Amino acid sequence: MGFSESAYVTKIAGNGTILCQVCGTRIALSHSAAKNILVEQVARR
Repeated sequence: MGFSESAYVTKIAGNGTILCQVCGTRIALSHSAAKNILVEQVARR
């Protein structure tokens, strides 16, 4: 599984395990996995 460059990622909750939503699907990521993802903040949709 991977994220594309144009995927919208929303952090739902978490500090240790991160719950996020990517293209309508909720995904739980470990802190170590989440810190390897580069994101750019955009205006709210």
